[in-house]
Amino acid sequence: MYAELLCKTNFSFLEGASHSEELVKRAHEIGLQSLALTDRNGVYGLPKAYWYAKDIPGFHLITGAEITMHDSSPLTLLARDRGGYAMLCRLLTQAHADKPKGEAVLRLNELQETLRDSRSRGLYAIARDGSQIQDYSEIFEDRLSLALSRQLDGRDDERLLRALKIHRETGVPLLASNDVLFHEKKRSPVQDVLTCIKNGKTLVNAGFELKSNHERYLKSELEMRRLFHDLPQAIERSVELAQGCTFSLSELKYRYPSEWIPAGFSAQTYLIDLVWRGAKSRFPNGVPEKARKQIEHELSLIERLGYADYFLTIEDIVSFARQRKILCQGRGSAANSIVCFVLGITAVNPIQMNFLFERFISLERKEPPDIDVDFEHERREEVIQYIYGKYGRDRAAMVSAVVTYQDRSLFREVAKTFGVEVGTLSSRETQARFEELSRSSPVPEVREKIEAITDEMERFPRHLSIHSGGFTLSADPIIEIVPVEPARMEGRTIIQWDKNDLDYLGLLKVDVLALGMLSALNRTLLAVGKELYELPPEDPETYKMISRADTVGTFQVESRAQMNMSGRLRPENFYDLVIQIAIVRPGPIVGKMVHPYLKRKHGLEKAVYPNEILERILGKTLGVPLFQEQIMKIAIELGGFSPGEADLLRRAIGAWRSSGSIREVGMKLFDALLKNGVPEDYAQMIFEQMKGFAHYGFPESHAASFALLAYASCYLKRYHHAEFTYGLLNSLPMGFYAAHTLIDDAKSHGVTVHPCDPNLSSYETTLENGALRLGLKLIQGISENEIKTLIAGRPYHSLADFLSRNPIRADILERLAMGNFFAAFGLNERDALWRILADAIPKTVRAEKTQLDLFQVSANPGDSVRFHSLPTFDGITNDYAAYHASARGHPMVELRRIKKIPQTRIQEIKRLAHNTPISVSGLLLVRQRPPTAGGVTFGAIEDETGILDLTLFQDVYAKYKPIFLTNCFLIIRGTLQKDGDAVNVLVRSIAPVFSERDPETLSISVSQYFW
Repeated sequence: MYAELLCKTNFSFLEGASHSEELVKRAHEIGLQSLALTDRNGVYGLPKAYWYAKDIPGFHLITGAEITMHDSSPLTLLARDRGGYAMLCRLLTQAHADKPKGEAVLRLNELQETLRDSRSRGLYAIARDGSQIQDYSEIFEDRLSLALSRQLDGRDDERLLRALKIHRETGVPLLASNDVLFHEKKRSPVQDVLTCIKNGKTLVNAGFELKSNHERYLKSELEMRRLFHDLPQAIERSVELAQGCTFSLSELKYRYPSEWIPAGFSAQTYLIDLVWRGAKSRFPNGVPEKARKQIEHELSLIERLGYADYFLTIEDIVSFARQRKILCQGRGSAANSIVCFVLGITAVNPIQMNFLFERFISLERKEPPDIDVDFEHERREEVIQYIYGKYGRDRAAMVSAVVTYQDRSLFREVAKTFGVEVGTLSSRETQARFEELSRSSPVPEVREKIEAITDEMERFPRHLSIHSGGFTLSADPIIEIVPVEPARMEGRTIIQWDKNDLDYLGLLKVDVLALGMLSALNRTLLAVGKELYELPPEDPETYKMISRADTVGTFQVESRAQMNMSGRLRPENFYDLVIQIAIVRPGPIVGKMVHPYLKRKHGLEKAVYPNEILERILGKTLGVPLFQEQIMKIAIELGGFSPGEADLLRRAIGAWRSSGSIREVGMKLFDALLKNGVPEDYAQMIFEQMKGFAHYGFPESHAASFALLAYASCYLKRYHHAEFTYGLLNSLPMGFYAAHTLIDDAKSHGVTVHPCDPNLSSYETTLENGALRLGLKLIQGISENEIKTLIAGRPYHSLADFLSRNPIRADILERLAMGNFFAAFGLNERDALWRILADAIPKTVRAEKTQLDLFQVSANPGDSVRFHSLPTFDGITNDYAAYHASARGHPMVELRRIKKIPQTRIQEIKRLAHNTPISVSGLLLVRQRPPTAGGVTFGAIEDETGILDLTLFQDVYAKYKPIFLTNCFLIIRGTLQKDGDAVNVLVRSIAPVFSERDPETLSISVSQYFW
């Protein structure tokens, strides 16, 4: 027998050249019964290896890591038992602590101090050479080995003599290992490329930094025994250590913090108490029988699976947010749970919506629940710090996100190692110009070689990032469950595993997410004096507004695609809104569900159901399976699936792109449909539509959670437009639109907007008797401290007074002058700029009178030099440069006056008949080429009256691409297309409003209109 105990995966970043699953698979194929994964300074790759290895009978995955030691060679540690694993995690955490991201090193005294814990006997140690061998012997005693590898590189005899000398002097046993970096020989070129990327070299000049041969692959027992035929005891040492390592990742279990549970309660009984109290609050007229039964069912399942602590933790975090008036909303599959509903975690009643709880938790799946809670994006940090404060840094850390190499960036990185001189070109430009660039490479047929490497490196990890909001919490020190390391963001620590890794191990996490719309809604609600739950439901005027696509700035239904769908679907109630949010996704589009649904919604096609069961399940979506939950219900009621099996089917459907035949995955369901009298063509139609679920789509519960916020945002826009715009402007950046579009939209709805003013504007935009006063934070380039100083110095009586008390940078002052900021002092743009320039000349220079002072007359009090105001369009253009918005008006109003361009406004265009040829001009807002659109490009232009969608087929886009990509003001000619209330233009030609010869072009910065 033989066990390989030194083996790196590609989580030894830019060193290991194989996925952990590939190494486990290969070890099993060549007959190894034990394999240790020992990545550099981490256990990053272990969960995926564990998940793969658990289904291999008799295979033994050993947990370990290589730790970088200060002034010494690396030390590899293997976990013998649970205590040893805890010590390994502590040491890895210590190695990363207070180091820059991605760096780790451990000093000998830190090693000695940590391993005074008696649990340190649960570790085996493997030294690489004789450095600090005596110290290691004192710490680990008979648990220390000296690694010896034979790499057939001409230096094996030298390594052997050195190892035998240390062995004789210290008695430390020799351990045979191939010091593995990849699973098969063919992966060796990838390892060479990784080495070059790491060291910034090319394959031509890397020299001795590259391995001299391909021998660092995973070898069989027979190969290793041949290599070590003269040292059989070194082979046997590997078996001895492997047999001594009994620890498995399956032993890891979270115990959620529970010290705050009131005396006399267990986690389960306290959860039961909170749930029934919440039920009475949610159902003040008595808990309906159906709801009561569902609550009892869910509580029973939570108890059987031991998840009570988890629900209590989420409830505690949500309660904290509500106490602090931080708006929050649970979403995702948690909305399937009535327990989450009555605890106030989600706002969707799953009984009312007929949701399926097993979409959230099931016995068969035996995976932890996943509750996502959105908080106001500007106040999420308060929630995060509450979690850190309550549980401590030793018991709370954020989940990492593994960033992998993407196609284009990977191609660029690999190309550099082959000597292709890419310089500062982007990944996209590198591929576009590759034929030209490849001439700089000394390697023949370089593209084929690069592509072969990039294919092998698909999904290779690049580095760790912070998960968007995932937290791990534990009653025990988290650093004894998984190592913790600093993130790049100050004050953040992350564990070495990502979300999927936690799922593999059945460990729980809390998702604390940020949502900008919640910040905007909370500001709006405070301004109008309402709570979210107080908004009237099912308001007809709100749905009419959505159907008109009057949804700029709202949530979810604000994009151009959603606006188009609003006009086609014309929602009339909440469930229509749920469907609208879900249907504009790649999944339903690819599954060809959109057109059948719309035809049936408007009575152009009749929905046919083969039986009553299918009518009951698919009735609310008119026979089209828009949601994964519907497929689960079909599987349960017609396929004989248990709820948990149905969820497994849902997951399999989601993996169809990579796991093969649809028929193979869903044969049980397909056969069941046929047995229950469903015609084969109907069953086949359902499967064709289900193909879309392999692409991105919303579960019904998620769509419902978002629909609540979408409705709230639309209602507030309809009845409190000024307050809604106030909330949006103060929550930027967020959403689909820039500040100027929100401001122009408010003005088109009758809201008065006042410009920024040195004496009247606050830091944020404010409400003034139903009007808006733009806030100082809209000023481009100004710092928060400069704004605070400006506000503290009020009131200002003149520009000179303002300048004397505000050390604002000259470029910002000049921008403010041209943006008419100083109109309050009776000065136009040019007047203000002249005086600012005069003030900027040092008095000492003026006193020397060495040359004529251009500003001498105008700098004196009461000067008579005055300038004409800027033309209106120039004024608006300068407003955009100063604030990215203008309170004076929309630039298109003036452009129509000063330029020979189409005069018809967008609002008038929309009243024309279908197929009418039109010419229209506007400011380009959006350019999109979604991958599901078959090469079609979409855009949108706006003027002072509204927004108009554009559709460009491939030939038109190719012809006018330079104009479309580099101009902000466009003249569009095409044909008007109408579908219900949805309006767009099928573009035939595009022209710029400004030609290169126009003098006005010099005063316009395209960047100030593009965002």
